[in-house]
Amino acid sequence: MSQNEQSIALHQYLNSIITNIPFGIVTIAKDLDITMVNSFAVYLLGHKETSPSAFVDLSYKNLFDLTHKLVEKFETEIISGKERKFNLNYYEFNNKILNIKCRSTLYGTLFIIENYTKQAKLEKELEHKAHYDDLTQLLKRPEFEERLQRFKERNANKEMLGAVVFMDLDRFKPVNDSAGHKAGDALLQAVAEIMQNTIRERDTLARVGGDEFVMLLENCPLNRAIEITEKIRKEIDEFVFIWENQTFNIGVSAGISEVTHKLPCVLDAINIADQACLIAKQEGRNRIHIADKNLYNSKNYKEEISWINIINKALTDDDFILYKQKIQALNTFSPTISHYELLLRLKDENGKILSPAAFMPAAERYELMYKIDKWVITTAFQNIQKDTHYSINLSGQTMSTPDFSNFIIELEKKYKVNPAQIIFEITETMAIKFLKNMRILIANLQKRGYSFSLDDFGTGLSSYEYLKTMPVAYLKIDGVFTKEIVKDKVSYAMVKSINEIGHVMGLKTIAEFTENKEILDTLKEIGVDYAQGYFVHKPDAL
Repeated sequence: MSQNEQSIALHQYLNSIITNIPFGIVTIAKDLDITMVNSFAVYLLGHKETSPSAFVDLSYKNLFDLTHKLVEKFETEIISGKERKFNLNYYEFNNKILNIKCRSTLYGTLFIIENYTKQAKLEKELEHKAHYDDLTQLLKRPEFEERLQRFKERNANKEMLGAVVFMDLDRFKPVNDSAGHKAGDALLQAVAEIMQNTIRERDTLARVGGDEFVMLLENCPLNRAIEITEKIRKEIDEFVFIWENQTFNIGVSAGISEVTHKLPCVLDAINIADQACLIAKQEGRNRIHIADKNLYNSKNYKEEISWINIINKALTDDDFILYKQKIQALNTFSPTISHYELLLRLKDENGKILSPAAFMPAAERYELMYKIDKWVITTAFQNIQKDTHYSINLSGQTMSTPDFSNFIIELEKKYKVNPAQIIFEITETMAIKFLKNMRILIANLQKRGYSFSLDDFGTGLSSYEYLKTMPVAYLKIDGVFTKEIVKDKVSYAMVKSINEIGHVMGLKTIAEFTENKEILDTLKEIGVDYAQGYFVHKPDAL
């Protein structure tokens, strides 16, 4: 195949990708001819009877001839060289309300055109997804925790509050292994319905893990909580699940903890119930264990609680350590400036260096992440070197803290930091969970020159659907795909797809878990912008 034929084939392939994107997209070359347009853009711009291919290689005026305000903005802002971007929001045209984003790129100009009514619908769906489990439509853990907190605050003056029940299915894994995940999903939906039909109207049920559920039984004495839980246990024990001529019997182990004013934190009620559930499993499964409300003597619970003092002491005594790991540019168009991700470690009393896996779960449960993030950012800002970019991870707790933007700006002024050197990383899961807060945070800090990266991209259930709502500059491909791209065709296709969509949207892509030369070479072949992993650079102290 000649180079010209390859170019034509690539162009056709990219066109096939953008055809299915649920918003309009237009790219215009520097000579102001249209290089790419999808059917949704053609429709939104008033040419519903014309094929997108009819506009390729024509002047932008042929496509924008009905949207006079857009032409005016494009010519006065972009073509004149006055600005490199503009937004045309709530543009009323042809009985539609359009939101139009225009951005100058290395090779020309990119337009993203959205129908506002669809955007509003999408945001509503995303907000629902942030709070509710897609499979069972039950609450997710963060929303459950918030409801538990509000319940305790509303009943601050009452003697008797209620109970939290943590439930873990027994013999669930054989269903997935022998009948497949589709069967497992159907079983989870059936179990969720059994639980939902058993609890009272005022109670709250959530799915908090693969086959884990938690209930808040409001204004419920312990003996009544036991009755409700036992009814659920019995119904699930008697339930026969049938899938394609296969039959399965499962069970459920449950732990119950009372919600009282003695608990220092409402999260303790969940954690104690979780530990009681573990004891129920250890005692033979398919049974209920009542947590000791006076002693809270679970070994695992005590170990987790001990992390609170360790973390607070580490913050006071500077026992935390920042490591750095290089993010390497893979093509000639990428900047040559050094780029590192900052990684957190903890030095214990014996001098051993601990990874975040040891202490981060406790920090998240007991709401210490904002304190940790403040320490990380302060330490990073104190040690910034010239001509170096730094990626800094942010937690969901930090994103949802109202004064966080002001904290950053104060540090920036104190240490005379150049915001262009800082990229804040937000995981895809946290981004959708705190979507509204994230947008406010990014809007406040982008004005000052900070950039943002969407981390672990590809693990969410609707990644492409809401990517266009994320005002980020970098897209970090989750390592679960990267590490398998050499030997797994599906992982290769996922990385390639994420990379291409990111580039169409003007984003730089970063691949995690680059563990060997074969992976690095494959990433170069795909066209990923940056690589990160032990083969590129083993983390060392900042």
